[in-house]
Amino acid sequence: MYTYKIMLRPNNKQKTRIKLTINKCVEAHNIIYDILDNCLKNKTKTPSLSEIRKEFTLIKGIKDKEVLNQRLGLTNKEIREKHLDTLFYDVSNDSLKQEVKDAYKSFVTFLKKNSKYPKKKKYSNYPKSMYVDPYKIRFTNNKVKLEKLVNTKKQNRQVLNWIKLSEKDRIPLNCKYYNPRVSFDGENFWLTVGVEDAYRPKKKLNKVTNDTLGIDMNIKEIVTSNKIHYQNVNKDKKIKKEIKKLKRIQRSLSRKYEANKNIEERKNKKSKNFIKNLNSLRKRYKRINNLKDDRFTKIIEDIYLRPPKKIVIEDLDIDSMRKNKQISSYIQISSFRKFYNRLKDKAIKYKTEIITADRYYPSSKMCSCCGNIKKTLLLSERTYKCDLCGLTINRDYNASINLKNYRK
Repeated sequence: MYTYKIMLRPNNKQKTRIKLTINKCVEAHNIIYDILDNCLKNKTKTPSLSEIRKEFTLIKGIKDKEVLNQRLGLTNKEIREKHLDTLFYDVSNDSLKQEVKDAYKSFVTFLKKNSKYPKKKKYSNYPKSMYVDPYKIRFTNNKVKLEKLVNTKKQNRQVLNWIKLSEKDRIPLNCKYYNPRVSFDGENFWLTVGVEDAYRPKKKLNKVTNDTLGIDMNIKEIVTSNKIHYQNVNKDKKIKKEIKKLKRIQRSLSRKYEANKNIEERKNKKSKNFIKNLNSLRKRYKRINNLKDDRFTKIIEDIYLRPPKKIVIEDLDIDSMRKNKQISSYIQISSFRKFYNRLKDKAIKYKTEIITADRYYPSSKMCSCCGNIKKTLLLSERTYKCDLCGLTINRDYNASINLKNYRK
């Protein structure tokens, strides 16, 4: 199974329709949550999925009648704020059915002790998603048709069901699709869809060598045992610039929170500027994550130009490192875990063995020439000088050679 993820380019009307469908899915999830939560609290028998679906069908009709009654006397703005601008009947039934299944499954996995107790969904939380029936979804080279964005059968209105894709000829046509979902991350809309492995994009794999590669990670750079130094993400100029913007927006939001804290009338209300700041904050976080992903992808692609048979990487004690106030912020930005996970995913493709060195293995204190171990080594000492054999070498490069020679 291979999954494609592609960005959608909906117009304003399509955005509104997708958001309404997603909000009704959130409401459907919370209805099922309340039913099952009451069953567990009252220690009554948990109903089956078919019983839940029958009950949800009855609740849908009751809720739609309630919404129609609540709309009376309200303005359009008040209707939108209270999420009364659409009915269950107006959105895709397949999306609602799948949301019911997902909510039920979350409780089943909890009862099997495979997950924590489920939580209610919120309208404000991101990302949010909706399910699309794989038998009703349609693709062209640059568009996708989603089910029931528009109910009418008029041809000029049916055009709204077709949404532009950001890339042409990316999704394979005339094949079976699995679990298509449309998600919204607060800024952009994304479509994920699974296809069979036969439709996976074909790429030439580089030949795996018999080498072992040691990788030493620190705040400034990532150093490999073949004398290559990669600049770490917290030293990237673009990321530094985005973090400055992020801090400025966070301070602005903090001032607004403090100003409205003791005023009951404005405590739960959000001004337009406040919402703008929240959206820009979300964009900054998204931008920083994208820049990190780009940097890590380039480093890993360069490592796998000559894929090693084994990669040895150190197991860093991040919690104790973050206690040092001088470097804690840099460690947080560095995202060592994200780099490790990306490296591991790529290793599966090339069947490379990832070995994690013991946390207390003295890779930095040990001499890569004679094996002598220093008793103390300060962080400020960036050049390793061996007291026994007189070797003078870059501290991080010395650590990467020791990791290369590591044996379990």
